[in-house]
Amino acid sequence: MPLYRFHIDTTVPPQAVTERLRCAVRDSPKFREFFGRKNPDGPPFIGSVRDFSFRIRRDIRYRNSFLPLVWGHIVPTPMGARVVVTMFMHPLVLAFMLFWLGAVVWGGLKTASSAGLWMSMFAIALSAAGFIPEVVTAKRLLSAIVLSSGSSAAS
Repeated sequence: MPLYRFHIDTTVPPQAVTERLRCAVRDSPKFREFFGRKNPDGPPFIGSVRDFSFRIRRDIRYRNSFLPLVWGHIVPTPMGARVVVTMFMHPLVLAFMLFWLGAVVWGGLKTASSAGLWMSMFAIALSAAGFIPEVVTAKRLLSAIVLSSGSSAAS
């Protein structure tokens, strides 16, 4: 499963980190908002932030089925807080890609054709090209939000 985990350490207390995240996340759009113009100056994430956890995704202006879901929690530490983040592909998209790959590989083995290999490579490249750049962008944005006034290292 396309999965990426990391953490961000900060000297800011957990409550302050939660408030920073709340300022950068808006509620999920209603049905009518899917057809209207989006505000480019709005928060960079959509989802929910609870006391010490969050479930968000980037608010993008284009379609990308491979956009990672970003789940995390905030853990108090002696020096401040640690934000533990897990990014992963939507389970339905992953299921479809696995079904597609399975059908392509099975068909390629049945016909002894190299087309199955090429289609499999295309599916993997397509998934990676949609997922990896979005992970990098989401990590950069989250790090900037969490570390905006406090400082420490992300790893």
